[in-house]
Amino acid sequence: MNELLRNWLPLINSLLSRLSIHPNEQDECRQAALLRLWKSIEDGKTLTVTFVRIRAKGAMLDYLATRNRTLATEVVSDALPERPRTPHLSFTYLMSELKRDLSATEFTFLESLMNGTEETLGYSHARLRSLKSELRKKVEYLLG
Repeated sequence: MNELLRNWLPLINSLLSRLSIHPNEQDECRQAALLRLWKSIEDGKTLTVTFVRIRAKGAMLDYLATRNRTLATEVVSDALPERPRTPHLSFTYLMSELKRDLSATEFTFLESLMNGTEETLGYSHARLRSLKSELRKKVEYLLG
């Protein structure tokens, strides 16, 4: 079977060139194409030029798409990693710091959020969302 697959390497290499696959990715794409052809042979398929071209190209493109999805979800990060909180800071201490640094209105809103009573303040839903967003940014800045 290895000899049969080795006969198709020139076609696979030409596909690598035609698809402009970066040299760092050519080995993985070549292996993906050979693996797909090997599975086709096991399934009893007859390898013709058109069949090999379609299957090999599909395997390479599938590999690249999967790799790109993986990189997009694992590598890209817009935010810095969170810093661990200092364990010796108590909740009471943090609240006293926020009470000192926030305006009276902001601190009252924070307390109502913590108690789940923000709806009783008389603000519209859009204004509540806006206030939450502004307060979150300010608290993150103060505690960060």
